[in-house]
Amino acid sequence: MNAAQGRGRKRPHGAKPGSRDAAAAPGGPAAPEPVTPEPVVEHAPLPLLVAVPDEEFSGREIRRLTARVTASRADAGPGELLGNVAYVVVSIAISIGFVIGAANVLRETIFVDPVDGRAPVLTAATIQALASVALLALMTGMAVRLGPLGTGSAGVRWWVPMPVDRRGLLTPSYWRGVAVAVVVGAGGLAAIALASGADPGVAGRSAALGAAAGLLLVGLAGLIQPRTRVAATVARVSDVLIAAVPVAGVVLVAAGWSDLRELSVPSWVVVVVGAGALALAVVWWRRLVALGAQVLRTQSAVADQAGGEFGRALSRAGSTRGGRARRPSRFAVVRGPVSALVAADLTLLRRSPSAVAQLVGLTALVIVAQQVPAFEGGFGLFVLLVVAGFRGAQLGAEGARTAEMVPALDAMMPLSARDARLARTVVPTLTALLALVVGIVPLVLGTGEWLWFALVVVVAVGMGAAAIRGAYRKPPNWSGPLVATPAGALPTGAASMIAQGPDVAVLSAIPLGICLLVGAPTLTLVLFQGIAVWIALAVASHVRATGAKPLLG
Repeated sequence: MNAAQGRGRKRPHGAKPGSRDAAAAPGGPAAPEPVTPEPVVEHAPLPLLVAVPDEEFSGREIRRLTARVTASRADAGPGELLGNVAYVVVSIAISIGFVIGAANVLRETIFVDPVDGRAPVLTAATIQALASVALLALMTGMAVRLGPLGTGSAGVRWWVPMPVDRRGLLTPSYWRGVAVAVVVGAGGLAAIALASGADPGVAGRSAALGAAAGLLLVGLAGLIQPRTRVAATVARVSDVLIAAVPVAGVVLVAAGWSDLRELSVPSWVVVVVGAGALALAVVWWRRLVALGAQVLRTQSAVADQAGGEFGRALSRAGSTRGGRARRPSRFAVVRGPVSALVAADLTLLRRSPSAVAQLVGLTALVIVAQQVPAFEGGFGLFVLLVVAGFRGAQLGAEGARTAEMVPALDAMMPLSARDARLARTVVPTLTALLALVVGIVPLVLGTGEWLWFALVVVVAVGMGAAAIRGAYRKPPNWSGPLVATPAGALPTGAASMIAQGPDVAVLSAIPLGICLLVGAPTLTLVLFQGIAVWIALAVASHVRATGAKPLLG
């Protein structure tokens, strides 16, 4: 009821002054104007914003726009661009010549006639077949761990959230993966064929097979990339297959089946594999849109880490994929912080099927390599033992590498930083000792000198120290000067970072090399070997004064 309707009404009997009826009666006090509430207006739903199809950006246009912005901020002119292109062409030509020369040197070094005139245990064709299988397995593992599709961290932050087609953003990565697969597969199998003494025709067919097989394997890795559990399984299978290659060589030698004279692949096999690879590449191209943002984010993190430390990126990539429940270990033998670190490192090694498989394969590789006359003794055997021992120590140093990335793992223990590093040397020493003892057995049986075992036990400690030094190394220094190489410019800071670890391994094994060149170990050289290992332990466990204090008491 409004005020106009209330003016003509009389006050009812008994109406109190001041009430609404009294205020409405004639002659009463002035009625205040009532406050009318604002009418409630029901808002209609917002219209759906739909972009005009002609104004939508595609992934290709976003990439081109980014490239134009980047080029506008760069100072590169036509002359500098031409120089960069010429530098790339010359580097590729030098790299091809380097690969061919290295293959020839390898063939002349490995495939030499034995001194006593006996027939070689492993023929060139057998070695070519084993090396080809190992290379293809290695390509598969690397493709699964590094992608093969993805973009950098900047692309994940800026491109992936955009409402554009995913295929347009990943097209360069796709073609890059295809090109790398074809080039690495063809070049790798051709180099192996040339190093095995094959003629140009066989090397050409091997290159064609390598290109087709590389594309097939990388395409398979691209299809399973969205399925992280399957990708992690394939990565572990590739590691086991690589380790199984030298084991297969030992089986061939023991069974006497290593008399393959020529490895020639029929042309129809190359055609069939190539057709299958092309079909798989087409299917892979059509499924680019199925790649999720989480997978791209993980791949970008691995790629960024691989730019600085390639080995660590490959060892850590895929380690968190496909996680499963673990049975708790009892650690009944743990009696203190040192034994706790050793038990933790042993448990980590036991729970890594890839590391165990690589350790078995490395041990078998030492046996197979000594069937080649170049590695039967002297300097060749020294190089073989140093490489095998250092690699075996690296397989047992995963705990130290993890502690370098997460310093709290060592800080929680009531040990100084130096004592923690010395404790983590135990497991790498044991894994290196396995490869070294197996590698020295033929020499012990040939010379009848048991002092070789004492020598390699001491050398294994030095290899463990070298692995710890490499695990706790600092990140690469990219601000140092550049050195021109056939593969491109190499920062000297990164080169010095890579040398940390192998330098101690070589220096600590110098007395072993002297014994191998002389042909017999002596107690004096064993003593000098102990001094060299003591220096290696001091270098590997050295830390700054600020980081040497224990966390507890």
